[in-house]
Amino acid sequence: MGHPIRLLSDSGQQPSTTIPISDDDGAAHMCLDEALLEQAQVTTLRLYRWPTATLSLGYFQDHDAVTASLPAPMPVVRRITGGGAIWHHHEITYALIGRLGQDGLPQHPRQLYPLLHGAILKHLHVAGAHLTENPCQRGDHRFRTDPRCFASPAPHDLIAPDQAKVLGSAARTRHDRVLIHGSLKLASNPWDGPAVAGCGLAEAPAAQALLNGLLAALNATADVAPPEAQELAAAAALRQARYSNNAWITRRHGPPA
Repeated sequence: MGHPIRLLSDSGQQPSTTIPISDDDGAAHMCLDEALLEQAQVTTLRLYRWPTATLSLGYFQDHDAVTASLPAPMPVVRRITGGGAIWHHHEITYALIGRLGQDGLPQHPRQLYPLLHGAILKHLHVAGAHLTENPCQRGDHRFRTDPRCFASPAPHDLIAPDQAKVLGSAARTRHDRVLIHGSLKLASNPWDGPAVAGCGLAEAPAAQALLNGLLAALNATADVAPPEAQELAAAAALRQARYSNNAWITRRHGPPA
């Protein structure tokens, strides 16, 4: 048996045999993830959906340049993790928070992607998905001219037979603490088009494969539990100071991230 990590449920959700998958708006997801990076005392995993199609900007991206290419207005949030912009809707997102070198997490952030994506790929295969790990080791630099995260498969991203991207992740570190965001696509969207492929699974088996893969990567078991009071308080403060602040979304102005 592996060591236990916390699988976060919504604050009012009771532990059950079903996988807890949170539904909330983009700002709520982002502020809770950052609060966990600040406050979580144990390795924590969240899975969540995006009920309303939402664009998330990578930490360093130019808001105006990215949103000018959107086919329609939509809610926009900014992540503290890097990478390109993501149209979130038909997907399952994971956020994994812990300390590098503890609970199965590697010592260096660049070791995260082969570890996590390789294990997820194995469990997606078991569930019937036909994907491979991107063999390119130098990265795809189309992001310099194309702001879409899923238009630029990076090393170890998961791709479909037609080379369309299915899963990618990005990390943010603070000292030895790390937050990893990852998106597993169930279908594409009007912005990404053929650059994105769905994993070929319905939501329930896709979520189970994603969870199984992440737990296998860390040699962990899941203990379902809600957020702690101090984590929720930190998330509320971050939402007020950062994620409800238009200057943060448009110009990355606000409290240091």
